[in-house]
Amino acid sequence: MAIDRKELLQSPHFEGLGSFLYCRPGNGDWRPSYMLECFGGQVSVEVDESEVSNPPAAGTVFQIGGSIRHNGRNNTVSLVTSTKKQVGTSLEALSPEHFEQFARGLLIHGVGIVHAKDTAVVNRVTYNKATLKCQGATHEFRKLSPEIYQRIPMPGKYVRFDLGLSVREEKNITGQLVVFQMPSILSITAEEMALPTNPVPPKPAAPPPPPKA
Repeated sequence: MAIDRKELLQSPHFEGLGSFLYCRPGNGDWRPSYMLECFGGQVSVEVDESEVSNPPAAGTVFQIGGSIRHNGRNNTVSLVTSTKKQVGTSLEALSPEHFEQFARGLLIHGVGIVHAKDTAVVNRVTYNKATLKCQGATHEFRKLSPEIYQRIPMPGKYVRFDLGLSVREEKNITGQLVVFQMPSILSITAEEMALPTNPVPPKPAAPPPPPKA
């Protein structure tokens, strides 16, 4: 499916289901958030301060969606929720449709342009990396598998991609535990830019009939 201009002007968006674990109040460095257990790992999603003061019960399942905010300093992303809907009190109580969605994991969908693609060999170990440009971010992906790397076209080409998240925790200089969310490429395909559709010019009006003699 070709990429149109409207898609290219939109930032990547995410969707998925997650089970509530705990909440984290905000401070000057980060916004308040919920930590959710998704299929394949835990993720942190931003919420309002009022939702942290009145958290749901542990295990409550939410269907979430929203946009991505990229942090260029450490190449991480934040999930900014625009929709959040409770769909169950536990994973065991989910409907078959919702459980199927949960099993797909949290996915980030987007389109962009390949900015760079490179392979380096260090101590006989090959490292594949690529940089994608999309609306609002330029993100570098490192240690790509050979399968994913081969699917990435040359720089300047348009692509449609799905990303997953890997989470790591580190302590900052004050000793607080900080959660970082690193995106990883799950699938990527080369696409063409859709040609703009030119409106068909209206047919000229028929000339009036000649006057009767």
